[in-house]
Amino acid sequence: MTECSKCGKEDMSFKCRYCGEKFCSEHRLPENHDCQGLEKSIEKEKEENDKWFKEKEVKNTPPKRNHKPSIAKDIFNTFRNSHTLSIILFTSFIYLLQLSLGPTPADNIVYENFALQSDLSELAQVPWSIVSVMFLHGSELHLFANMITLYFFGTALERLIGSKRFIKFYFASGIVASMAFVVFRNFLNLIHDNPELLGSAVGASGAVVAVFAAVAMLYPKADILLFFIIPMKIKTGLYAFGAFETFNVLLRVLGVQVWPFASSAHLAGLLVGVYFGKKLQERYARKASVFNPLEV
Repeated sequence: MTECSKCGKEDMSFKCRYCGEKFCSEHRLPENHDCQGLEKSIEKEKEENDKWFKEKEVKNTPPKRNHKPSIAKDIFNTFRNSHTLSIILFTSFIYLLQLSLGPTPADNIVYENFALQSDLSELAQVPWSIVSVMFLHGSELHLFANMITLYFFGTALERLIGSKRFIKFYFASGIVASMAFVVFRNFLNLIHDNPELLGSAVGASGAVVAVFAAVAMLYPKADILLFFIIPMKIKTGLYAFGAFETFNVLLRVLGVQVWPFASSAHLAGLLVGVYFGKKLQERYARKASVFNPLEV
């Protein structure tokens, strides 16, 4: 038996590992005998831990390299990290190539070999045009309208679903739109017996409309400016666009051409975008709560 250093009681002794004194069972814990060595021990352990972390940080810190700012490198990284911007850049380059090779589509070798042909015999000679049509445009306004729409809505969709999935969706939508155009033009030729209705098409509108429709399904309450002037909800814009293109398709079926748009391709792209957008709604419902087309 030994006397407790705290109360003097003779009892089975317990030695404190912090201060070295002996205590009874009641006062054996450091907090029960106001242990002076506990605080010192904690400080010592803290110092040793801080020293270990500092040494590890020094060992794992890579040597500093002097990187000079490079505009060219920044631009390269921007396009590498954004498939949307890469598509816009490549499509704009192709349009400049079109202009350099011929003043009009009629005598332009690019149109001749890469524009989408609805005549099946001609399409068989240029089957790649189902995809290449997405990079051709008929005018500066046509190019601008498609690319500015793709920039705002494509950037938002790509950030949400990832670049790889976005690029697959974009090209799949364009292919479906091309096929819809070919089928519809052949249908018109069948019911009106007029080969001139076959024609050809250029533009990325089908794929761009699909991107717009997918974003509209994900962010139905987002505010947009139609033609940069008219404010409306994005889903209202989707319905209005769908109604207009459906009306134009019906006019063509009746043999009336008012607007020379590839409405069949637009409608196909819209349906693909709506379908894809619905598939994404459950998976990205929380992440897609807010959309601002100006924050891209």
